[in-house]
Amino acid sequence: MKRSDSAGPRERPAPPDDPGSAAAAAEVAVRILGGAAQSAAGLTRRLRQRGFTEQAAAEATAAMRGYGYLNDAAFANSIAARRQRTGHGRMHVGAELRARGLEPDAIAATLAAVDTDAERAAALELGRRFADRASRDIADRQGRQRLGGALQRRGFDSDTVGWVLRELDGERHS
Repeated sequence: MKRSDSAGPRERPAPPDDPGSAAAAAEVAVRILGGAAQSAAGLTRRLRQRGFTEQAAAEATAAMRGYGYLNDAAFANSIAARRQRTGHGRMHVGAELRARGLEPDAIAATLAAVDTDAERAAALELGRRFADRASRDIADRQGRQRLGGALQRRGFDSDTVGWVLRELDGERHS
């Protein structure tokens, strides 16, 4: 069976016929948003990458927001929930939201809503899994450093990492 042409590498879309057309940019914006949710900044950036002018991209983004297709707060909360489910801490979430171009106020509000107990539970579960499969006992300094580093790379802050280490020490001694 012959593979279709779409199975190959993705081709860049052709540049717009009228890069200054807000209507054409809005049509492309709808297609982009149909694929995956975006932040307003992310949508504007993608429209600019497709060849639209700054003004056309901004107008199309404003139109999408007006239609209710863009909601940065809901987008940020969705990312935060997804990252928490996959065992990432609030520092990782904040970094991802900044990388996606969300406003500092939206990031702060999202991170403030992160459930500290759920974050600690996720970090403790990761710590237990790490300790179970680590070849080195986490009781020694190097093992604790490795565990702490692993948790920090997942975006957990030093307070949470310290709490996990104390909890695991308590479990080990009981």
